[in-house]
Amino acid sequence: MYNIAIIYMGASYEQQLNMIKAQEMLGKITVIGIGCQDVRAGYIDGYPIYSVEKVLGMQWDYLLIGGQKENFSQIKQLLVSVGVDKNKIFSLEIFSLPLFDFERYVQVMEKRITIISNHCWGGYTYHSLKQEFLSPFINMFVTQEDYIFLLEHFDEYIEEDIIYLKDAYEANLKRNFPIGVLGESGIKLWFNHYKTFEEARQKWQQRKKRINRDALFIEMQTDNEKILERFEALPFKHKIAFVPFETPLKSAISLNCFSELEKKGIGNMANSLASGLTGYYNLLKLLNGEEDFCRLN
Repeated sequence: MYNIAIIYMGASYEQQLNMIKAQEMLGKITVIGIGCQDVRAGYIDGYPIYSVEKVLGMQWDYLLIGGQKENFSQIKQLLVSVGVDKNKIFSLEIFSLPLFDFERYVQVMEKRITIISNHCWGGYTYHSLKQEFLSPFINMFVTQEDYIFLLEHFDEYIEEDIIYLKDAYEANLKRNFPIGVLGESGIKLWFNHYKTFEEARQKWQQRKKRINRDALFIEMQTDNEKILERFEALPFKHKIAFVPFETPLKSAISLNCFSELEKKGIGNMANSLASGLTGYYNLLKLLNGEEDFCRLN
């Protein structure tokens, strides 16, 4: 059981209150206090109210931020600047994850998992976890052919610097975006959510330093059975590939059970799972390497 404290009561606290109570009833957490800027009562919902300053000085295992969810990053940065351990600060929004379990969430966060992905699945997953990006494969994509080649030579090519190749046009955003190449490998990195190559390279280098090689989670989407076979042969311990067909390969997850797959395509379908628009797996179990992560049978 973890002792948690909450600071700021706002929309997040109101929306997640039932789940907070549920986690207490399950013996996962104990709420030892709530910090408010305007202290005019002794308790709320059975929890003692203190000033924010007093809560920060208490002995808690994790500090959860309520208030408006869009302010989480700024509040976390402020807390870190005054000495609070960044790894002990969570957003109350995590309680909205389907089948949320606080102990399992802590396990995922303590592993500091680096998600390697060839499309937006990794970024959506980090957003769902309310975790910083521990991977450079964010806001970009890599073609299936280049990506499997990169994974087959990962230790070598991930150390390469990226070189500017050219700009391409993004029809949805109606603007150009940069394309880089990993050293002399020929592997193209399509930075479709960046305006300039300088910005893309800076973010790539910054996030590459956060890679945790002891906790890699490899994900891809592919509609190519030959590429899937190569993916299956990769030596990574934790890996999944979303595919639009049935297959006996252990690393593959077939999304053929979804009627909208044909309309969305495999990439968009996989992203809808990561963003929470479509339910299929228990994310925390999946990232923890538990075999019973699937919610459908």
